[in-house]
Amino acid sequence: MTTHERPWYRWYVLFILTLIYAFSYVDRQIVTILAPYLKKDLGVSDAQLGLLYGTSFALFYCVFGIPLARLADGWSRVRTLALGLSFWSLMTALSGLSRSFVQLGTARIGVGIGEASATPAAVSLLGDYFERARRGTVLALYSVGVYVGAGASLAIGGSIVSAWERTFAGGNAPFGLTGWQASFIGVGVPGILFALVVMLTVREPVRGRLDTVPARKDPHPFASALRDLGAMIPPWSWMRLQALGAPRREYLRNVVYLLLAVALVIVATWGSNQVLSAGRKAVIATVGGFDITSNLVQWIAIAVAFYVCSNWYQATRLGDAYAHRLITGSRTFAAVTVAGAFLAFAMNAVNAFVFVYASRTLGLTAQAGLHLGIIAIIAGGAGISLSGYLCDWAKRKHAFGRLYFVCVTATAFSAATVLQYLTPSVTLFYCAYAVATFFVPMWFGPLQATTQDLVIPRLRGTAFAAFSLGPNIFGLGLGPYFVGLVSDASGDLRLAILCAIGVLPVSIGALLFASRSLLQGEAAAHAELERFNAETREEGYVDVGGPQLTH
Repeated sequence: MTTHERPWYRWYVLFILTLIYAFSYVDRQIVTILAPYLKKDLGVSDAQLGLLYGTSFALFYCVFGIPLARLADGWSRVRTLALGLSFWSLMTALSGLSRSFVQLGTARIGVGIGEASATPAAVSLLGDYFERARRGTVLALYSVGVYVGAGASLAIGGSIVSAWERTFAGGNAPFGLTGWQASFIGVGVPGILFALVVMLTVREPVRGRLDTVPARKDPHPFASALRDLGAMIPPWSWMRLQALGAPRREYLRNVVYLLLAVALVIVATWGSNQVLSAGRKAVIATVGGFDITSNLVQWIAIAVAFYVCSNWYQATRLGDAYAHRLITGSRTFAAVTVAGAFLAFAMNAVNAFVFVYASRTLGLTAQAGLHLGIIAIIAGGAGISLSGYLCDWAKRKHAFGRLYFVCVTATAFSAATVLQYLTPSVTLFYCAYAVATFFVPMWFGPLQATTQDLVIPRLRGTAFAAFSLGPNIFGLGLGPYFVGLVSDASGDLRLAILCAIGVLPVSIGALLFASRSLLQGEAAAHAELERFNAETREEGYVDVGGPQLTH
């Protein structure tokens, strides 16, 4: 028996993958604790903070998420993870060399590209290390990395800033770096080193090994990934339509997508600028007498995300019948994605400004990051650990148990968050933050496990990336920006945060809608698995391990 076949080894792999997830959230959310210092040194507005926290990261995370998920489905998942980790860690470290909003935003784009490789590859690996009955629990344990990372970003980032400012209060800091720059470098460099540990100690399992028969291997994984990337970006997207033999109406449909994206930029930018006074429009540059504002950059990013995702949807519908029937053409999958999008909108909006609010309204200092970080690690880690067991229990008790479970936890999160931002007491603020953080992670594992039940094994990584489009483009890309924009317009950060919480009923409605067609969705995946195996059996391989039907 080799090392990677020993029973304990799969738990070691889960531990390593969870640490990678933690690294990703440290690098992703370090902006939260550094926000007041970025406002001071770079002169950024609240809306620009939202853009740095969410949009600059989310756009490229989503654009590269689909092709990198395809690469993970066809190439070495371990190498995909290690290369992605080293790249985004390098970009985080380079963030510490930024001297302007534009430079920092560019580095954040690199972080988003690198992190797009992580979870699709990790989820696919876990599917081959753990049997189906444990996957809900395993995904929840893996997701503990979110709150270890988010908490560590607050604790470590705040501690580095405080220590740096104490040590170099009189000036003479190395290379003239400020505390926030040192924080970026301090959390980025360890990730580069950890990538070596991943390459040396994590082994690539045979795909489908726990499902009796190995799944099909993509003979051209890089070509498939580049094809998916090209399918989203013109002019390659149009060439892809031609290669697929698309009829003329598909070209017209693509032009409509493009026109809708342009209209979105014009209307949304105008509307966003209208609600802000002249001094709050955050002009980044002036070209030919035309002001390029952060609002324009924000809506160009969202429009690009909309257009490239529309291109991917179109290419998938025409070129991959299985992916279209089970993912892009499934109303159940769509409803679960919408629910995740609105949940992520509210939760990212709140998390992005938790320290800004605490420092601005309650007078807390950077040292409070340590307290918030410890709370996030303990409460968030406990919540996400319990959510795996509870959602699996709920699924056993009721066919729609996972979805109902998320409805309950979303309601509890909403109540705790409202209390957190209405109380004038620092102690009660911390207590409510702990309760809210306990419930925050309880939606991801159940919804992700639900989407995995709706596809065949060869589409697991793609399903994860497709599901992530909603939470990332809408949730991460719009949630923090929305709060920043409302705060800039009204001067009331509390009001902005409470407005963001108001979208949660939409999530609950989407979950209830999904429950109406969940059984049909699982049955469709089972039927597609049988169809796929029938079509490919003569070639010597089958795809196995599809979802269990819920009776």
